[in-house]
Amino acid sequence: MSVPYQIPGRVPNDDDATQASVYWRRHFDGKPYYDEGELFEDYEPAYRAGHNARLREFGRAYEEVESELQREWETAHPQGRSRTTWEKARHAVRSAWELAARPGKDEPHGT
Repeated sequence: MSVPYQIPGRVPNDDDATQASVYWRRHFDGKPYYDEGELFEDYEPAYRAGHNARLREFGRAYEEVESELQREWETAHPQGRSRTTWEKARHAVRSAWELAARPGKDEPHGT
């Protein structure tokens, strides 16, 4: 049985990030925020941001960190230089955060 990240002391490993990427690549286009013609690569940084934020902030609620994540996103992906604005990315970030909080049978553990 794999232990979720929200338990203090759990050390992440590279397999978890790889599993998350594989999961999102298969499922991103079925999400309600997906628009026809978008690519996985448009969302991948947002999924990675949500996954990594959950690892860092396992003791906090998403609502507590969302404004910090927005600032980080807008700094790393300035408008005009990124295809994905925060308004678009925030849904993917939250999806990845939530998946990391509740790994399931068919989902990557810790992602």
